[in-house]
Amino acid sequence: MPTQKSSVCYVYGVGAWGLGFADWPQLRALLSGAAPWPQEPVMTPPKSEVIPGNERRRAPTIVKAAVEVAGQACQQAGMNPSELACVFGSGLGDTDITDYLCAQLALPEKQLSPTKFHNSVHNAPAGYWTISTHCMQAANSIAAYQHTVGITLMEAVLQAHQEQTPVLLCAFDLTARGIYEGIYETKSDFAAALVITPNERDQPPLAKLQISTGADVVALPAWDATFAKLQRSNPAAQILPLLHALANKEKNPVLSLSLSEACHLKVAVEQ
Repeated sequence: MPTQKSSVCYVYGVGAWGLGFADWPQLRALLSGAAPWPQEPVMTPPKSEVIPGNERRRAPTIVKAAVEVAGQACQQAGMNPSELACVFGSGLGDTDITDYLCAQLALPEKQLSPTKFHNSVHNAPAGYWTISTHCMQAANSIAAYQHTVGITLMEAVLQAHQEQTPVLLCAFDLTARGIYEGIYETKSDFAAALVITPNERDQPPLAKLQISTGADVVALPAWDATFAKLQRSNPAAQILPLLHALANKEKNPVLSLSLSEACHLKVAVEQ
């Protein structure tokens, strides 16, 4: 995606989950100011009903969160999950399981839980999603620390245009556990998903996104301190400014998502 060119995609579905909101309508109300931020926000466990019962009981929270928001986005878009290519992105992965594995391997016995070892791979959420939805389309899993959201969105847009197909993108990171607490101060869980298409469909989209790359960083307007703090601390929450624009139907805002220290993804939102 060269700097002088841009790609267009259309948003047809959104999913969200985190502290104080269980889905996109609840988060949209908070972001738009239609509902006040609760004094004691509640974390509603993700339903992730698409995963069969036996597997759901063994699945870690990060898998359930990713699958939950992916299902919400597909439902709003009115699209069959089995027909959607998907790009899953997490900056830190499952820090709880990673910390557990490191601690166990440091012991003389080095005994690992087979279930936790099975769930430790970075593409576990994508695997649970595609198996549960019987999806045979392409499934990618991305880890790029603070740049994960920008790279995940860029990959999804490129794939949508290259294959001329709708793509589900999902970003998710949970509270940092164990040794990760000293590396990345993530104090809150967050997951979000979008269904994008390369072309307009029969029904009007939620928004049109014009994507380009460059070195310039677009300054964001000041917004709610609660969400600003979440955005700074959680890698997946870097998508919040885009969700904020969707919730408020802002007039053609332009946002920046980092791809590296020197390059950013510029996102112009039209609604």
